[in-house]
Amino acid sequence: MKITKIKGYYIKLPLKEPFIINYATYDSMHSIIVEIHTDTGLVGYGEGVADEHVTGESAEGIYANLELIAPQLIGENPLNIEAMHNKLDTMIIGNPALKSSIDIALYDILGKHANLPIYQLLGGQTVERLDYAKVLSVKTIDETRKDIDSLLLAGYKVIKVKLGGNINDDIEKLKQILDYIKDTDAEVRVDCNQAWSNPKVIVQAINTIHDPKLKWIEQPLKYYDIEGMKYLFDHMNVSLMADEMIKDVNDLARLKTPHFDLLNVKLMKCGGIHNAVKLIRVAESLGIECQIGSMVESSIGSAAGYHTAMALKNVKSTELTGPLLFSQDIGDLKYDIPYVDLGEATGLGIKINERALESLTVKQFEM
Repeated sequence: MKITKIKGYYIKLPLKEPFIINYATYDSMHSIIVEIHTDTGLVGYGEGVADEHVTGESAEGIYANLELIAPQLIGENPLNIEAMHNKLDTMIIGNPALKSSIDIALYDILGKHANLPIYQLLGGQTVERLDYAKVLSVKTIDETRKDIDSLLLAGYKVIKVKLGGNINDDIEKLKQILDYIKDTDAEVRVDCNQAWSNPKVIVQAINTIHDPKLKWIEQPLKYYDIEGMKYLFDHMNVSLMADEMIKDVNDLARLKTPHFDLLNVKLMKCGGIHNAVKLIRVAESLGIECQIGSMVESSIGSAAGYHTAMALKNVKSTELTGPLLFSQDIGDLKYDIPYVDLGEATGLGIKINERALESLTVKQFEM
């Protein structure tokens, strides 16, 4: 099998409402879609979503680099995924979201070639079905309470709250949230997106909370503050999750002793399914449980993440809800709150809405 044609699309996915975290507000998500054609007639789809604050990439950069390297992939066998990654790594350093877009398309082709869903190729089902958290962006406590009412009514059980302001104000808001859900069966996760700065102050503040509904604190410190994360790990009475500080297996390998309980793995951070599997396996050997997280991708990137989560027992949670946030998507990944249905269709298992893809496309190329 050989790659005969590659199409690239720069698209903007409209959000139902702005998504707010401590360093940015998003009205739409900019995504790069890759369409790889083969001489057997099989077509694979992939996606790359950038975050300058995490991988240093921009959507414009992914698109430009994809257009640059695409001609060098023509004629290659898309089934040789390890070799394709080696080729990509020699062509361009870093750029994990770019590589993820190609990787996902390759796995889509592999699944269609094998007539199996991707998760079967990665090891098969480890759970009957996957659930996911509802992520709440930064809002006032009154707005957050209204959101909680809506999501509990919809059937969600896990709430992920974005914080990232003054630590004392954040802790007060967190206590109010925990008090608000005390008579429900919901639980709370916190994501700070690197916004806090003083480990001793963080420990003093967090350790005033003694509530089993608070499951973990995610990446409260800057990605480079390894010593600070160690202090939190040693002194905080709540589990600690790493995100931005660990992009791929190489980042994890550089730490002689990882100082966190959990790891948020994102395909866009590490370079796709192939590299995510490596990272999750190494984390498992170190006793670190993993989550598959999201850069707010469409059905393409979200499905790829769910296939990875389905096949690896060390993935204990998922947060891939981009398609639920968009007013228009390019795929049909099926959600049944609070579960996702991957089904048994081949490859990614989704159908691409070509009309939606066309209407959301800002620019495109074909090689």
